[in-house]
Amino acid sequence: MRRGGLVPAAVVVLVLSGLAAGYSSSSSTPAYCADASQLKTSVDNLGNVDVAKNGLGSLQTALSSVQTNAKTLATDAKSAFPSQTAALNTAVSGLQAAITSAKGQPALTAAATVAPSVTQVKNSASALQSAVSGQCQ
Repeated sequence: MRRGGLVPAAVVVLVLSGLAAGYSSSSSTPAYCADASQLKTSVDNLGNVDVAKNGLGSLQTALSSVQTNAKTLATDAKSAFPSQTAALNTAVSGLQAAITSAKGQPALTAAATVAPSVTQVKNSASALQSAVSGQCQ
């Protein structure tokens, strides 16, 4: 009878250990898997912005979503993927700087100014997605 009481206690310890390690309580999937999915969506939206047609404001709005999702993912996955999260943060900061420097330029010039930085964000996010995907199945 006494032995039966130890099993539930062991289960509670295992569940709490999983939560402390950054795993969701509903499965053994790391919490950053959902974050990675949200980042992918926001980066896809960023890549679809037509700066020449819709202006830098539309790009800034899309970047804000990327920044929020990148920050959340970096917080949850930083210890598991430090170089990829650092590269993404650097790319996001670079795009913000490119947007700032492109303000006041004609639309086509502004689009050409920010395009390499948008590509860098997309590439960095893709590299992080690839790294994370092995843990999110």
